[in-house]
Amino acid sequence: MQKWRRYILLLFALLSVHASFSQNTIPARFPGGDTAWNKYLDSSFNNRSIAAQMTAKDFERFGKTQKVTYSFLILTDGSIGSIIIDGQCSQAVRNEINRILKTAPKWSPAILNGQPSTFRKRQTSTFVFE
Repeated sequence: MQKWRRYILLLFALLSVHASFSQNTIPARFPGGDTAWNKYLDSSFNNRSIAAQMTAKDFERFGKTQKVTYSFLILTDGSIGSIIIDGQCSQAVRNEINRILKTAPKWSPAILNGQPSTFRKRQTSTFVFE
């Protein structure tokens, strides 16, 4: 019985730490919000350029539709750093994701306890080549 009581107290302690952390955190925000970020991505990705860089082997291996999940850091100055592309996709798609993120406008950085903080953003994009 004593063991369960310790587990319950530990659980409550963890939940209160999580609650205080989330109350003191403001996530990073792209100017104009998620709608503006998605519009930026849609207008910036150049599918024709990607398709021109892909070989027949790339199309055979990855297909004409590539769904890619990637993450990146939004640094304390609002710039993007440390881009990580998860899973399999062509090198042409990797190059385009890196190009777009490195040239993206600055974000409003995350705020943690009143101070700018680094924030990891996760994104999924689907590329369709005709």
